[in-house]
Amino acid sequence: MFSSAALVASLVKSAVFPINNTIDNQQSVTNISPDLVKAVTAELKKEIDAASSTESQTTIVDEDATVLLQSKVKNAIKYLLTPNSKDAQVKLVDANHAVDYVAYGLSDMVFVYPGSVSDAHLISQELSAWASSAVRNANGELVKVVQMETRAGALQAVQGVLADSQDKSLSVLASSQALLSMIPNLHALALNHQPVVFHVAAHSVDQDLVPSPNVDAVLAARNTGAILLSSANVQEAHDMAIVAHLLARSVGLPVIHFFNGITAAKQIEKANLTSYAQLAQLRASAIQQPVMNYADSFKVAQDLLEQLHYKPFEYTGAEDAETVLVTLSATTASVDQAVQRATTHLKTSVGLVSVRVFRPWSESVFIAALPKTARRLIVLEEGAGLYAFNGPLYLDIAASVRFGPLDRDQRPRLVSAQASDYSHLHATHLPSLVKEAETESFINLAAEPFNESVSDETIALEESDAAWSAIFWDADKDNSATAAVHDAHLVESLHPDALVKTRVRRDAYHVGGPVSQTHLTSGTLSTVPHSYIAIHNVGLIREYNTLAHAAQNATIVLHGPWKHGDELEAILTNEFKFALTQFNAKLYTVDAARIAQDHGLNIKSVHLVWEAVFLILAEQQQEVEAIVGRLAELYEGFEQDKRTLTDVFTEVVSTVKEGLIAVELLPPWTILEISDEVLPAVPLDHLVGDEVEDESSKEDEADVQVGQWHKAAWQLMFDEAYHTENAIRPDLHEKTYVIRVSENRRLTPESYDRNVFHIEFDTTESNLKYELGDALGVHGHNDYEQVQTFLDWYGLNAHDVISVKTSTEGTEEVRTVFQLFSQTLDIFGRPAKKFYESLAAYATDPKEREQLLYLISPEGKEGFKKRVDETVTYEDLLREFSSAKPPLQVLAQIVAPIKPRHYSIASSQKMYNNAVHLLIVAVDWEINDKKRYGQCTRYLSGLRVNDRVTVSIKPSVMKLPPLDSQPVIMAGLGTGMAPFRAFIQERYLAKAAGKKVGPVVLYFGSRHRSMEYLYGEELEAYHADGVLSHMGLAFSRDQKEKVYIQHKMMEDAEMLADYLLNKKGHFYLCGPTWPVPDVKDAVVHGITSYGGVDAAKASALIEEWKEKETYILEVY
Repeated sequence: MFSSAALVASLVKSAVFPINNTIDNQQSVTNISPDLVKAVTAELKKEIDAASSTESQTTIVDEDATVLLQSKVKNAIKYLLTPNSKDAQVKLVDANHAVDYVAYGLSDMVFVYPGSVSDAHLISQELSAWASSAVRNANGELVKVVQMETRAGALQAVQGVLADSQDKSLSVLASSQALLSMIPNLHALALNHQPVVFHVAAHSVDQDLVPSPNVDAVLAARNTGAILLSSANVQEAHDMAIVAHLLARSVGLPVIHFFNGITAAKQIEKANLTSYAQLAQLRASAIQQPVMNYADSFKVAQDLLEQLHYKPFEYTGAEDAETVLVTLSATTASVDQAVQRATTHLKTSVGLVSVRVFRPWSESVFIAALPKTARRLIVLEEGAGLYAFNGPLYLDIAASVRFGPLDRDQRPRLVSAQASDYSHLHATHLPSLVKEAETESFINLAAEPFNESVSDETIALEESDAAWSAIFWDADKDNSATAAVHDAHLVESLHPDALVKTRVRRDAYHVGGPVSQTHLTSGTLSTVPHSYIAIHNVGLIREYNTLAHAAQNATIVLHGPWKHGDELEAILTNEFKFALTQFNAKLYTVDAARIAQDHGLNIKSVHLVWEAVFLILAEQQQEVEAIVGRLAELYEGFEQDKRTLTDVFTEVVSTVKEGLIAVELLPPWTILEISDEVLPAVPLDHLVGDEVEDESSKEDEADVQVGQWHKAAWQLMFDEAYHTENAIRPDLHEKTYVIRVSENRRLTPESYDRNVFHIEFDTTESNLKYELGDALGVHGHNDYEQVQTFLDWYGLNAHDVISVKTSTEGTEEVRTVFQLFSQTLDIFGRPAKKFYESLAAYATDPKEREQLLYLISPEGKEGFKKRVDETVTYEDLLREFSSAKPPLQVLAQIVAPIKPRHYSIASSQKMYNNAVHLLIVAVDWEINDKKRYGQCTRYLSGLRVNDRVTVSIKPSVMKLPPLDSQPVIMAGLGTGMAPFRAFIQERYLAKAAGKKVGPVVLYFGSRHRSMEYLYGEELEAYHADGVLSHMGLAFSRDQKEKVYIQHKMMEDAEMLADYLLNKKGHFYLCGPTWPVPDVKDAVVHGITSYGGVDAAKASALIEEWKEKETYILEVY
């Protein structure tokens, strides 16, 4: 009976089985036993319960009959333009919205220049919608919003509008990347006294679409004649935007207002927005000054700032501080909090000057902002922390200290401190920073102790403040992420005097769909432990450390139907369960998807349930009527099927109160074994959203076309008409060269199992130049026979022509299918999870599709790891899952391109002016009786004399010491010898030129002297000449006991200590990673035995040498 029950249940669920259905105008009656009815009901209930497991349940319903809620706060036009009072309105907004609001209100035309597709997702998010909705500016006029493409010569359209009408107020919204292309025309705007206002979100996006602050790009415009203003947070961004417009109007010059495009632009916080009525009054009161000297505009800027209670240089911190930090306002926010807390709680005498007006610069006003007690100025600037350099801000401050109104004995000492950003700095870091500044002139803020995690002391300080924090984890497909933003508005309405902030991090490229984490804080701190953690998709606990930084007795809410800890045993990880017990969590579950469905909510409105949960658990709201009233403030009213908004909300809230289950933590959870795997605490914050990604992917697919050779022939025959150019690898965004093979010689015997070969290239025709230590990037080809075999199997014509349109350059690249697979696509390389997901979409066999998706799920990670270990390739997957046959246009998009392989150059261009040498070992291995080859070494080993190769140059930190007299100590294993051959050649030439050359020591290791003494004859000759002063040769298998280079170094411990400690020698290690700790131990042994320091100090010295790049590791 049970099997029949399952069958009937499936028929009921699929609507195939007729239930109360009229057929031929007659009522159809089916006799079913009561037992079968009960069994069917139970089976259906099991199906529904199973759907609410680790994922939010998805139910197919008639969406037209459901309630789709309309948010008031997410409708930016209505939200921002509805004032709370006559002159001002307090709103929760990010810096982009705040700036958009002001720019729209004070402009007749707004030009938008995104630096990339991802920028377009943030800049001017709403302005086009405002313009199309006929929203009027502060003067009651319609505004034209123009979306531009960023390319060389940007701003010509702006100049064209100004040429036609000088009276129009123009704004430009741009990213810092886009601003770089505007600099030439910025000079022209300033020269012609054109009052254009630029609002710039300072950020850059790397090749993985991960954003980071990039204020330095804005400073490239410092000498254009434009005024530069900087803001730190949302409120300042709003206020500085107003100042920028009034200032441009007053002095008749372009004004660039820039802010942090990461923290300020992606953080929602409370801001007091000036109404459009008052903006109109401010604009009318701006007095247009006669044409003045550029420097005189500083005073006008200063006066306007004072009207809004700001200063050009704002000082905060201890009144008697001897150490003062200086930074641009765009990078101030986190540092300001650290300084305030260090002075208040740690009694650290430190101050901070935030620079709001960077151009024009006023030496006297800057000096006046410093406390009289200042003895050291630490200038915070962007940088990798690896190289000390003086940036624009440092140079301005140095000039002010040197030439400003300061007596010689009062001039503070300058210190440069660098990191890519300063968000990691906390109050407990500042005492160390102050201490280092007393003796150092350069401080790496990306190194210890400044990169250490938040200390217990810092957390104790934070817990002493009236601050509160919550975290929300969401998968976009569940439609729950809106709840976190709404919760911020709920907190603000309940606690109007609190400082409410929300920061969203979102990984748009997460396998299985975008994932977001929203951090909501109330109070002055953003790093307080989390008191409330809502995990709206329980599957995320297997991928992220969702309980990181949880507070003691924190409230944890999970999405699912579970009512007891036993039911959660298989759902939660051991690590999650153990962590719950460590901070004595209060655990709750709620089946939000079921509640939404039961009350007729649209699947896109499930966030309402989570908002009710938040009010009940986090805000301790218990009265249904009060909760409904708070929620109703967030939504537009409606009436549907005689149900009003209040009716629906009352039903949902009542059910949520009943459906919230408090789950008791089980005692065995306190003694669980946990994994050493460290999960990320936050998603990787990809800037672009999935909507943008989807659109671009569709466009990309449409921009790949397959055709015959005729079109390519036309483009070559009529090159002027088609603007055709011949280019080597036009798809590569780096400088490439074509060089010719002049020698390819095997160094190891043919009978030896390792093929180590020396290859020389003639660079005469390419004009290729390289520096000592550089690496040569070889753009290798796939094996031609293997490519043809694949094309035949896949049914592709090698001679067909494929054209690819590039979105960045607006060009079209044409190549044959054979070229595509042999030179461009890494079809025999190892695919990432994204390919498995893409391939699954084309699998016509359900089992194959299910298997592909399983492999990239958390449950299938072991199977995926096994495939990675076995080097399963794109081709292997296509052959294994043969029902998945993506068309060529799609393959060209989802198969990764061949990446260049970089090899250390084994020659000095001073010795071989028109040549470059490489030392390479051919890589091959066997897995499951199948021979595998390294793609590029296989290509290189098969090259013949006169074959042409595409290459590029990659700089390296492997450089000789600045003085020829400094000792050079080199340790190389196998082909790690390559750069050292070039080093020795350079020292040989220096010695031949009569220069005094210091000791050159080489430690070289391989297996057999007779087989792998690479460049042995050359080395012996250099040693005999004296340029190679000492050699430590370690051939590990030539004797009974294995001897490695670290053993030879141990023998020379006294010499090494002398060269490194007393003669400022440089140490280099090149080769595989495995000997790194042993080599370090050998160096430590020498320093401790003959340098008079203990092991801890010796290790610290080595770390210091690494930072100074005198102890260099190039290992792989």
